[in-house]
Amino acid sequence: MITTEIWFREWWQSSAHREINGGKEVLTTELPAVIAGQKGIVEEADLRIPNMRGIMMARKKLPSTETKPATRNASYEKPAPKAACKIAKNVDELVDLLRNEAKVIQ
Repeated sequence: MITTEIWFREWWQSSAHREINGGKEVLTTELPAVIAGQKGIVEEADLRIPNMRGIMMARKKLPSTETKPATRNASYEKPAPKAACKIAKNVDELVDLLRNEAKVIQ
């Protein structure tokens, strides 16, 4: 459904409107949802192009730095070593390893 208007009614619900022959179709759905919009859904008056002076001033301004850390590490632990790899010679041995040792198939 290609929409011409999208309204978010509640935090969990949205409504999409599209124009059809002789009227308007409204679809209300729960979020999350995927909604596609057609060209012209945003009015040109809502679009603003930033001015060049503001862009150039932002390039010259140095970012502020914070010296104290935002997080603290309580402790470090080394992860458990991984088991040795087993290479199956044929399909029967592979099925036996997956069934009896890894227990991923039954």
